[in-house]
Amino acid sequence: MELIKTSIESAYIIQPPFFSDQRGGFVKTIHADTFKQWGLDFQFTESFYSISKKNVLRGMHFQYPPFDHDKLVYVVKGKILDVIVDIRKGSSTYGTHISIELSEENRRSVFLGKGLAHGFLSLEDDSIVEYHTTTVQNKECEGGILWNSFGMDWGINNPVMSERDKAFLTFSEFTSK
Repeated sequence: MELIKTSIESAYIIQPPFFSDQRGGFVKTIHADTFKQWGLDFQFTESFYSISKKNVLRGMHFQYPPFDHDKLVYVVKGKILDVIVDIRKGSSTYGTHISIELSEENRRSVFLGKGLAHGFLSLEDDSIVEYHTTTVQNKECEGGILWNSFGMDWGINNPVMSERDKAFLTFSEFTSK
């Protein structure tokens, strides 16, 4: 596994090894010793996945303390534009966002530390995105910021979104805890 630092503190791209033979392929997504060597919290307590049609935008989501969490995200099938924005008021990268293409072909994953908002745009029908988090989701601690309020060019004007995601506060209205 290779850890690639991004311009946002505590956001990393992980390039796992890929093994193939006449049967197909094999990808290792989590390796405790490697994560520990990198200093990443890998004690995941919940795992879930979404299936999205093309042009579905999910985000920008996060959990408020004390249920904030580190998160590992990867694509099992399809392709997405994965987006991370730093919402930690005291951070040197506060307000900064990055985007990374994750796909079944490139097999990359992203690791997000606490205090980062996350979302993605599905670039293909039936994209399957898997998430592992270090805390269990808590409805009272769910938060989000509006997808088009922090300077990200998604390359789309009218994505398919949930009503909840459309109603999030803008980044400028949001107050970091």
